[in-house]
Amino acid sequence: TLLVDDGSGEYCEEVVDTDWLQEGDILKVSPGDKIPTDGEIVSGVTNVDQAMITGESMPVRKEVGDNVIGGTINLQSLINVRATRVGNDTGLARIIRLVQDAQGSKAPIQRYADKISGIFVPCVLL
Repeated sequence: TLLVDDGSGEYCEEVVDTDWLQEGDILKVSPGDKIPTDGEIVSGVTNVDQAMITGESMPVRKEVGDNVIGGTINLQSLINVRATRVGNDTGLARIIRLVQDAQGSKAPIQRYADKISGIFVPCVLL
């Protein structure tokens, strides 16, 4: 949920798709919700399940000024988060990109082994 300043210092809530988020936007994240993008907590204290990103089995306490990672889960209480990275710049997006790059390329030693096996196997079969 995006919190939009109505000009009088009050915030109104607007549900928007994550594709529309911009750096600096203030987001309301309720307990049980996924944090939609990387950001910094501007109000509230909570515990966050970061297991998906860090592999850490225990929830991590987060308070005002702490960074949160998009895709992790707010477990305990309502927090407001200022978006610091959005879209393809988030930590999760970078991890996905690294995995895709790793799957699509061969290590130099693997190319060398393929070259040798291409010569060695036919010789053995003959």
